[in-house]
Parts: sequence; C-alpha cells; structure tokens
Amino acid sequence: MRVALVACVALSAGVVLGVAGNRLLGGDNDVTPALRGEGMLTGLPDGPVTVRAETVLLPSGYRSRHAHGGPTFNTIESGTLEIENEHGTNVYGPGDFFFEPAGRPHEIRVLTDARLDVIRLLPPGAAETTELR
Repeated sequence: MRVALVACVALSAGVVLGVAGNRLLGGDNDVTPALRGEGMLTGLPDGPVTVRAETVLLPSGYRSRHAHGGPTFNTIESGTLEIENEHGTNVYGPGDFFFEPAGRPHEIRVLTDARLDVIRLLPPGAAETTELR
C-alpha cells in the first residue's frame, strides 16, 4: 500500500511539473492530461521493493515470450508493438500506456523499432524478466 501511495504521488508530481513547465516555457496554456491507458492492478508486492525506471530500445522484428518478477508499467515513446496475453492481443504505439502484472506470461512482437519508458517494482530477489517457451 505504501509503494502504491509513493508511486501515485510521484506520478502526480510529474504531471504537475510537466504542465507547469510547459506553461512557463510558453507552451499551450490549455494543457489537459489525457488518459493514455489503464487497467486493474489487483496486488502489489509485499514488503520493500526496488523501483527501477529505465528506457528500453527494441528493434523491429524482436519477439519474446516472458513474465516479469514484479508489476511493470510501460509507456511507448516511439514505434509500435503487439502484446499477446490470456486476454487477447493489443497493439500499442506512441503515447500508449500499459502494464504487466507480476508473473503473467505474455508475448511481445515489435512491429517497428520501439522505445519504451518502463517502471518496474521488484521484490527482493525477483528477476526483471524471465524468458518462457
């Protein structure tokens, strides 16, 4: 619960700073945050977690079936990719957000060179990604 609160505060601060910065730099004064994706996160890791933010570059044609050791939050900065899981297949492009719950097998197929900004919540000893067959 504490991690969720910290993540929400950090995200809120980022949105506020981004809007304020845009206005200070003479950008569009009518900036309204837009929903970029959503989902239901049904649980967070117990105890302390490592919060890791990274940029991931994936080449067109890359494929991987895997699962993550903790909840993983993704924003597509450029490119297009397809994610297939037990709920179906979704295509994501620039500006889209999606998350992957811990332990859920899924397959990624990169349709065009992609850059993702990723935030991972990893319990002690958890692998970022485990490849599956």
